[in-house]
Amino acid sequence: MKITFEREKLLQALQTAAAVVPTRTPKPILENARLDCKDGESVLQATDLEVGLRYELEGVEKEVPGEALLPVRLVMQTLRESREDKLRLESTGTKILLLGSRSEFQLPTPDPLEYPEVPAFTAENYRQVPARLLREMIVRTGFAADPQSTRYALGGVFFEPGEKTAYAVATDGRRMAIQEGPVDRVGEISVGEGVVFPLRGVQLLERVLGDGAEPIKLAIQEDSAQLRLGGMTVTLRLLEGRFPNWRNVFPKKENPILLELNVGELLSVTRQAAVMTDEDHRSIIFTFGSGNLVLSSRGSRLGESRVELPIAYDGEEIAVRLDPRFVIDYLRVLDAEKSVTWKVWGPTTAVLATTDDGYNHLIMPLDPGGNS
Repeated sequence: MKITFEREKLLQALQTAAAVVPTRTPKPILENARLDCKDGESVLQATDLEVGLRYELEGVEKEVPGEALLPVRLVMQTLRESREDKLRLESTGTKILLLGSRSEFQLPTPDPLEYPEVPAFTAENYRQVPARLLREMIVRTGFAADPQSTRYALGGVFFEPGEKTAYAVATDGRRMAIQEGPVDRVGEISVGEGVVFPLRGVQLLERVLGDGAEPIKLAIQEDSAQLRLGGMTVTLRLLEGRFPNWRNVFPKKENPILLELNVGELLSVTRQAAVMTDEDHRSIIFTFGSGNLVLSSRGSRLGESRVELPIAYDGEEIAVRLDPRFVIDYLRVLDAEKSVTWKVWGPTTAVLATTDDGYNHLIMPLDPGGNS
């Protein structure tokens, strides 16, 4: 293979591929990315066998078509240090040459035919989701996943596509995040059951999805999901196992106390109160009283804290003990200028936080009689 390529474009593709390429693997060949320049296109492929990426390159001039494996991190470093707009790449089978006008780099490379193929997007029946919405769905839920869980498939984001609405859900058993949003169906496609996207795949999507309104094509197969976004195709191997019935987790009690709270203000006072918590005493008591929210905490070594936040509430005093990390995690993914509604039933019932754009977050309370 002999090609001339634009340095910045290949560097950008490799930086995206680096999010997939494993740093430690029993299969060293996966530390490379495969570059195919033939059949009228140039495609960079990367996989860790759980997540796969196909990245279509532009600006490639093919003198001799072919394929080559690129040691991702070494080639990235070389391209970062170069100052040339265009470089040549030649592959001899056992090594690749990166050639500039005044530079030459030789790198050993395995046989590209031994590299696993990352499938192209060929589905005719799929769902469409705006890129901005899909990114919001995974950003607002992925942090609540539990990659250590063995009982349920909690190590990713559960994606449940409906007739016109989809839900993204993640939980670790102590908190649960849910984001809903509209989806469109293209072709003959049934509603189907939910699937679990692996956390590594979710993290890649968070990185590559933009904030635009362009539609993302999503095709779910028996054991994998494919997403087509612009010139990229991401393939995710679905997690096996059962995801709990998330709708059954919502409190069944009626008549909660409703509290309208500003996201930025609540995040600030929670962080302040959390300063005095430690590993042995990681809790804050949220006490809602007449016109005031009081956050109090006590650490085993650091001391005590008491922070107040004026609120529009004029009812009976009610307190609930929560882990501040769970409160901070979900507030950080929301717009600080927006408001969030807390539904509080009492010290032993989960707190439900909701927004006006389809986001729900449940936090299980800690033992009300525990040490603060």
